[in-house]
Amino acid sequence: MKVFHLILTLVVASALTHAAEDKPDTTRWSETFDSEATFDANWGAYGWLPDGKTSSRKEDRKLWWELVDGALRARTSPGVHPSGITRTVAGTDVRVSCRFKLPPQGLVGVGFNGPNPILERNFHLAGVHISGSGISAYDEANLHPKGSPEAEEMKKKGQMNRKFIGGAKVSPLEIKADVWHEFVMELRGRELTIQLDGKEVLAYTTNAGDAPKTSLQFSVHSTAKEAVFGWFDEVKFEPLEVKK
Repeated sequence: MKVFHLILTLVVASALTHAAEDKPDTTRWSETFDSEATFDANWGAYGWLPDGKTSSRKEDRKLWWELVDGALRARTSPGVHPSGITRTVAGTDVRVSCRFKLPPQGLVGVGFNGPNPILERNFHLAGVHISGSGISAYDEANLHPKGSPEAEEMKKKGQMNRKFIGGAKVSPLEIKADVWHEFVMELRGRELTIQLDGKEVLAYTTNAGDAPKTSLQFSVHSTAKEAVFGWFDEVKFEPLEVKK
């Protein structure tokens, strides 16, 4: 009987160990895009189909995002909103670093999403758009207090009680396309800071950047008349150390 209990204990411990290994750590991780299986398990995408409808189906993801030569390649779709890809994260004061290549005549976006204190649903917390002419911070602000007549009226109409601020802070720079660049974004409280190729290039006080982060999002877009490509690689997400 003792032997049976010992075997049962080992089996349960092994199962728990494998379960823990199968569940990715959302508070600290890195991604080199060398494994299709890891990519499939951890990243979700959305984009626009030829008929203009949006889709987040895995079978459609390769229309916009795929692994090529050990990196994540994003195909732009002419004339449509940027296609995006996300990975689950968890944290409040956080840092994300990566390498990226701009698409010709286009931009890449990096940002965090999280709970909206008014809508109680996921929304853009803060991030940046990067183009050949510089970096601009984007932000969101709530329009009306939760429970107010204005907020309730928008809720009835199915409207978002928020305003997207595309150019909240702009840092003019010359950034070459089709060249790898080193990127670091930090959110400590509501303070957003950006480093590009080893230099701090932008600082901005956000509206809701201190909310818990639930996902990291990349996006690409181009004004070119044909499909062109943007790239991401060597992504690292981690918590920021507490300042003493």
